[in-house]
Amino acid sequence: MNVPQLAVEMFKKANEISGIDKDTLPTELIPLNMVQLSRGLLNFTLLQSIRDWILPYWAVEQYSPLTSSFIPRSHLGLSMNLTHRNWTAVGSMECNIEPIVDPRGMVTPFRDGWSLDVWMKVDSMMHYPSAMKDVHQQLVENVPVVETRFDVSGIECTMTTYVVKTELVHSVTVRNARAANASCTLFAAIRPFNPEGVGIVTSIDFSESENCFIVNGTSRVYLDCQPSVVHCSTFERGDCMSALKNPNRKTDWVSAHCEVGLANAVAGFSLRLAPDEERTIRLTCPLQHDKLSSTIQHDIAEAIDSWKEAIGQGARIITPDSQLNALFTSSLATLLLLVDGDSITPGPFTYHQFWFRDAAYMLWALDKCGYFHVTSPIIASFSNKLTREGYFRSQQGEWDSNGQALWTAWQHVLLSNDDIFVREHVKELKDGARWIENKRLQGAAVAERPFDGLMPRGLSAEHLGLADYYFWDNFWSVAGLEAYAAMCERGGQTEDGKRARQLAAAYWQSIEAAITFAQKKFETEAITAGPLRGIDCGMIGSIVASYPLQLCAADDVRIRATLRILEERFSFKGMFFQDFIHSGMNVYLTIQIAHAWLYAGERAKFWEMFSTACSVASPTMTFPEAIHPATGGGCMGDGHHGWAAAEVVLALRDAFVFERRKPDQSFELVLFAGIPASWLVPGCSCSANDLPVQGGQLSLACMARANEIEIEIQFTPMKADGPRTFSLELPLITTMIVSAIGERIPFGVANGSSKVTLKAESCLLRVLR
Repeated sequence: MNVPQLAVEMFKKANEISGIDKDTLPTELIPLNMVQLSRGLLNFTLLQSIRDWILPYWAVEQYSPLTSSFIPRSHLGLSMNLTHRNWTAVGSMECNIEPIVDPRGMVTPFRDGWSLDVWMKVDSMMHYPSAMKDVHQQLVENVPVVETRFDVSGIECTMTTYVVKTELVHSVTVRNARAANASCTLFAAIRPFNPEGVGIVTSIDFSESENCFIVNGTSRVYLDCQPSVVHCSTFERGDCMSALKNPNRKTDWVSAHCEVGLANAVAGFSLRLAPDEERTIRLTCPLQHDKLSSTIQHDIAEAIDSWKEAIGQGARIITPDSQLNALFTSSLATLLLLVDGDSITPGPFTYHQFWFRDAAYMLWALDKCGYFHVTSPIIASFSNKLTREGYFRSQQGEWDSNGQALWTAWQHVLLSNDDIFVREHVKELKDGARWIENKRLQGAAVAERPFDGLMPRGLSAEHLGLADYYFWDNFWSVAGLEAYAAMCERGGQTEDGKRARQLAAAYWQSIEAAITFAQKKFETEAITAGPLRGIDCGMIGSIVASYPLQLCAADDVRIRATLRILEERFSFKGMFFQDFIHSGMNVYLTIQIAHAWLYAGERAKFWEMFSTACSVASPTMTFPEAIHPATGGGCMGDGHHGWAAAEVVLALRDAFVFERRKPDQSFELVLFAGIPASWLVPGCSCSANDLPVQGGQLSLACMARANEIEIEIQFTPMKADGPRTFSLELPLITTMIVSAIGERIPFGVANGSSKVTLKAESCLLRVLR
């Protein structure tokens, strides 16, 4: 068979336009993409041909012509979850596997694997949560414990999913809320599906001696009581659900072996309940095959207490908004959950691998909240990803990673005061800085071209677009050189630090020249995505020069112009809409824009965008990477996104205090610049305790009364070169600010805020209304 010439030409053109070559192809992502595409093909082949099976929630919605989630499939050749990529991870700090729970309570213990579902038979009718509209889900006490509830004619079912140590527990409680006795059957089903599609199951065996299902010969699901019925099935025999509907079936199958990979099984538990009586059946799945156990003894309190202890080792922030408090706690839990020993991943399922890009924000969030015992081994492990050439490589062809590795290490040193880190890793840091120097485009081959002195063309962050000469890569790289210089100066390597400063200054001149070129070419004050790119949504990457790197001053007109264009031309429902790749509303990118407005002194803009982003959290306070504009469900990436959680934590922390870089490269601590005026109405209070800051540790408390606001600042300096001043910025116009000894403190008013400069020390203030 001959391949049509037109097809060959189109393939070649696509490859040319993409800019991908042997140097920019991220080979580390090939396995991930191959699995996704292959599953998409398998889904297309299987799912639409077994519409009589009980499918997972996303497929029920996406395959139904009655919903806004419906996607026609005829010419695609692939079927993938593009409308409801939402799930919630559970896990423990002792296990590197994070099971996920979908919006209808289906639990997937292992990445890319099978799932555990719960069904009910009430009054001779079968009920499946994936096909039900009225299902409620929430976190228990804001930690990774998921509760899913549904009601069938007064028979209530509550599923609670959590992990203790290395064991997944799925506890199911059935309660009779009727006024009379009631009978029902609870079913625990092993399903060959997950929130991405088919999860291959070739064999299921039920062991009566162990009272458990054995899936694919290795994984076990233990039942804490004997089922009244067990039925295993295959693709050929059909969905086990069909057997449950057949009252005349004579034989239960206790094993199934399926070459197609759709083995499935169910265990039924007949229940007779008096009014208000309840029964609980617990299912346990060991997550490590070398630690199998049939003893079901882990209680929910054990999981909750373990998580509260882990979260309690860091900073505490309390606001008048209980929902925001819950989101802050759950976001911290997400970051801790996604730590796998000396690594951190941006997701439990789709993105369960390491990127320097996501890690930079996630580790910074943890460091800003004092979890140094968690971040230290991860940052130390960066050296394991260093190539002989000095490239900090998580994925090939991503030229931002060295800058991110160096900057993240420096932020860690600043906040933790861990000078030992610099001494122990000085060679790796130097190699990383040298790689940046050597990687820049230089010489006659690029003379008088707009990207002279910049990083080569690369894919970078996929939300920026196709391979290009991105300012994002270069901003991170110059920030990495500055970070290396600062670490040299702190560690006593004066000459290396001086040289790095000179390199960073020369690099910045190249970047400035490229920005100016693009501004003239495209007639804009803004910073485009790169010197050859016009106004498009890839510009989102350029605000990194403000937040978080502060390479540009807070009042830089170019940053403000960029923010205005992003807000005016690339927003939907108050959020940033990313047309490239993500094709959805992005929570973490929206908060980045909000954060840049905070750094620019625009409290109202910051708070409006931050609040909007927080308002789209799922019922379990998670975010997908991108949100479908019609369904409100996830349409891209991991359904429980760690970078999004990091941005929530960083924004709320910085609303209380952030480090503002001054023109002389020193810094000051800016207090309360992001809190809204509504937190200062009489009777309200807010506090942020044990926050690591550059040069020390800070705790803030604010109590609003009828005629005054009392502010307590507790500062413990830890470095002689720490901050010399605080800038207190309150969202009100005051009449007077008085110290604890009655001294009047001069203040100014700007942009609706009262601003005062204080000496960096502990104090008690009264702000009169």
